Amino acid sequence: MLSKADNLILLTKRISELNLKSNVVLAFDFDELVVPIHLTREVAQRVSKPLDKKLLKNLGSCSFEGIIYLQSLIYEYNFEEYEQIRDRIVEKTSWTNGFNKLLGKLQEKYSVIFISSGIKNICEAKLKEIDFDMKNILACEFRIENNKITGSNLIISDELKGFIAKTLKKKYKVIAIGHGLGDKIMLDNSDVSISVNSEIPNLAKYNLKSAEEVLKIIEKEA
Repeated sequence: MLSKADNLILLTKRISELNLKSNVVLAFDFDELVVPIHLTREVAQRVSKPLDKKLLKNLGSCSFEGIIYLQSLIYEYNFEEYEQIRDRIVEKTSWTNGFNKLLGKLQEKYSVIFISSGIKNICEAKLKEIDFDMKNILACEFRIENNKITGSNLIISDELKGFIAKTLKKKYKVIAIGHGLGDKIMLDNSDVSISVNSEIPNLAKYNLKSAEEVLKIIEKEA
């Protein structure tokens, strides 16, 4: 089983491998922000073993232990079959209005990264549509052996989202863009915080409704 210590070592390595070309880092969440649904959940539910809701409630769904449990429900699944299901769902999922163009424009000027508690290869499957640099996705990673999902190599909990933002702030100006309560620690640890289409009061400094508004605030604050 993946330990918190080993997880932090790999996460620190992944942070050091980010391809950052600007002094300003834009840290986006993924699910329900740049795509209008929780894409990780949509895929995982198709391949997951039955969920013990009481156990998950006790663990906390966004904690290190809770995410380990959720991912364990997919262990032993055939990876090629998983990829086929993932690709079908990703292909049918549209971008949140204007966000694919927004990200393309932002990448020309700033360092754009994704910080997600979701599964990295699901983020990759969508972000490849805009030629995104896959090194700049910090998300949960599977261990694959003999074409089976056998474990987790990396977990990104809500707490670790905040750790990433805090680490990057030592060298860069960090503007974080999120949507849900799971992004709060990341937003709180950034230099500038933006929430988009969120119903959570005071989640961020700015609560915006559209990609156009996000661009204006980033250009103002950067």
